[in-house]
Amino acid sequence: MQFKKKIIYSALISTITLITSIILPIIPCRLAPSVPKPIYKWAICSLNPDKVTNINSLREFFGYTTSLTESYFLTLIIAFTASMIFFHFATKKPKN
Repeated sequence: MQFKKKIIYSALISTITLITSIILPIIPCRLAPSVPKPIYKWAICSLNPDKVTNINSLREFFGYTTSLTESYFLTLIIAFTASMIFFHFATKKPKN
């Protein structure tokens, strides 16, 4: 597979992943009550802005960030990188 096609397919997959993560809960996140020393529990969350805003709880997407914008970028970057690595190994031509 040509490099240009790998980039196009990877961009398409990452865009579909981002749209799916807004509709369905597929993103790992840590949830905790809003107290001084919270105890986090891992869960699967959605990136829907209507469902994220909750005053009584803390939510860290990917266990890293509380920002919804950063989690959008992380979703795009992780999906793009994973699909590029997959296409690199899956579309290798066998050596004769």
